[in-house]
Amino acid sequence: MRYDLVCIQSKKANQMKMYLKSAGMSCFPILSSFLAALFFLFPNIMVAKGIEKEHFLDNFCHTPNADKKRQIENNKSVHHAPNDLEMIYERGTLRVLLQKKNDVCAISTIEKLLIEEFANIHNLGLDWVYVENNWELVTELMTGNGDIVIGQDQSLSTGVHSQINYTHAWTSANYKILQRIDDIQINRIQDLTGRHVAAYKASPIWDYLVELSKIQIGMILEEIPRHVSYQKTIERVKIGQYDLAVVDSLFLDQGLTSDHELQTSLSLSDERNMAWAVRSDAEELHKILNQYLNQQHLTHNIASVYRSDLPEMKERGFLRIITNANTRHYYLNDGNLNGFEYELLSEFAANNQLRVDVVIAHSQEEMFELLLEGKGDVIAASLPTNFLQQNDLVQYTKPYDYASPVVIGRNTDDLIIDVRDFVGKRISLSRDNPYWNYMSRLKKQGLNFELIEANIENVETIMLKVALGIYDLTIVGNHQVRFNHMEGIGLSRKFVLSEPLAHRWVIRSKNDQLRNALNSFIESEYRSTKYNLLHAKYFKQTQGTLEAESVKVNPLSPYDEVTKHYSEQYGFDWRLITALMFQESRFNPNANSYSGAKGVMQFTKATAKLMGLSDTKNVEKSIDAGVRYLSHLRGKFDNSILLHDRMWFAVASYNSGYTRLKEARKLAVEMGLDKDKWFQNVELAMLLMAKPYKKNGKKIRNCRCGQTVVYVREIRTRYFNYIRLTETQQQLAIRPKFNWRKYQVN
Repeated sequence: MRYDLVCIQSKKANQMKMYLKSAGMSCFPILSSFLAALFFLFPNIMVAKGIEKEHFLDNFCHTPNADKKRQIENNKSVHHAPNDLEMIYERGTLRVLLQKKNDVCAISTIEKLLIEEFANIHNLGLDWVYVENNWELVTELMTGNGDIVIGQDQSLSTGVHSQINYTHAWTSANYKILQRIDDIQINRIQDLTGRHVAAYKASPIWDYLVELSKIQIGMILEEIPRHVSYQKTIERVKIGQYDLAVVDSLFLDQGLTSDHELQTSLSLSDERNMAWAVRSDAEELHKILNQYLNQQHLTHNIASVYRSDLPEMKERGFLRIITNANTRHYYLNDGNLNGFEYELLSEFAANNQLRVDVVIAHSQEEMFELLLEGKGDVIAASLPTNFLQQNDLVQYTKPYDYASPVVIGRNTDDLIIDVRDFVGKRISLSRDNPYWNYMSRLKKQGLNFELIEANIENVETIMLKVALGIYDLTIVGNHQVRFNHMEGIGLSRKFVLSEPLAHRWVIRSKNDQLRNALNSFIESEYRSTKYNLLHAKYFKQTQGTLEAESVKVNPLSPYDEVTKHYSEQYGFDWRLITALMFQESRFNPNANSYSGAKGVMQFTKATAKLMGLSDTKNVEKSIDAGVRYLSHLRGKFDNSILLHDRMWFAVASYNSGYTRLKEARKLAVEMGLDKDKWFQNVELAMLLMAKPYKKNGKKIRNCRCGQTVVYVREIRTRYFNYIRLTETQQQLAIRPKFNWRKYQVN
């Protein structure tokens, strides 16, 4: 993709309204206007999925070469946009308007990633058109100097709503307090008394803080100099130079991944919905932007950052396990999620009223990074902790399994008595092999052998390459393969590297309550009947063979191609539809429910008639009707609702009906909850509606709404896991394929 850099001279700042809530201070006046130099904040430190560190926004906006800039004259004549999309395709570039001050952009890394992906999908280059004031964004859009405005909320078009169309709101943000994790947590406005609070004067929240400092006696407001970058601000809070700092959650929530000493606390503003803006006459551009956001936005927002302990995990309702995708730990089969680590920790999670989310890593280093960044809660990957470097940032559970590392080589090669015989050998392991670190240390200690990283190759492929003479040796756990299967390709067990090693789960050092709960679980379940059956399922039966070692590139369902076709047609991620289909019928076209619903998408007679479906056993027509119906339900919820909440409202409506959702949203308002958010808001209203009540002395159940809450949560969990697995399978699909039987030794 090519990028042309465009700069526009600044004009006077515009005034705009921003409504703030003052938690704990009902008498505090709400301010009505703030400077519109919106998002004068500094580079986002978040590394979003697929974004490397060199893509931070300070690099993105820095334009040292003058020849990369071109000036747009302010008096340029108005450009109308007939056939808007056709013109963009003809030009070959999408002109993106965004705010920038002092080489700092008003967009987060995730937003940059989204717009880049959209451009890539449509084979478009990107022209970045910079302005210094958000007032100019509307002006330049209206005069035809840009095609789309990003990095703004839905207040951008105040006074010109008729001239601007917003896309779906793809996320929300607010202003929060940034503080050290060991500091007294700021929970209320009153907690700011006697504290130094740092903020950028150009931020829209500055005026609010000025007035607040007049009321909160002892609160001292400190201006962060314009030249101090966002990253430096974070560092100053960490070292104590700033007591507290006010930050924008859009930039920071995901940016705390590398700062284990910091956290965000009190919210100082209402949430603002973030959306992209186009001219009202750019109808086709508006349409395809919405289609893209419908299909893609959720995949970029699943790696939330949490470092909290077990009580907070129970409050949010899920445990995130970090593992790698293989037939021992975690894999997909006929739509079902399997794996020893996955099933064992799922049992622990169920005992603690938690669901399980899986985060897939491709190396030990990545596992520990994800854990420390707060993107997962426990590493579960058969790690022999004897070989791991001790680290004050992590701690280990009691052993839940044991295995011996075994050196594998060719039958015809010399004997290997101890590690000194590794000298001169070519030894290959993948980085996700639990013995990689041990071998790396041996090499650093002076043993002269070649340690070869096997990229994403699995044990099966590596062993075959040993048999072919490409490598000399590899190392596996004695429970990974059945050794009689190695004989067929001329391999044998050469040397047992050590006695059985303890496999432990890894958690963050401060998560003591999680460690205690995991240890109690291990004590009660280790070598129980259930444990032994599970262990035998993965290590003593079919999973130990060479052919079972690799994670096959399996379809999610028997109907993936059909699902992909209709999902794209109606603007859904096909993996979400597949997760819903699994929940409804387990992909069974003959499925019948107690309520009379039929087919893979479980249509009642009334809904089937509404969607023109006469034969529920016809899989393709059923999927078509199901996706259309979900699209129909999504369209009943206002575009101002965040995209992911509209999606979950539609899924909930698919289960319980739109009328029931309408009732639940009304009840949510009465309960003081947000009617536009599903999780922890409308779902709580649904649970209340599910409780029986007395009428004329009899218990009456209002609805089976509790099932809907479980239904949505299970679909979300499965959907996110499908995303991670399909991404891993895409990597597996490009590796060289080997047929080990071809090389069978007779």
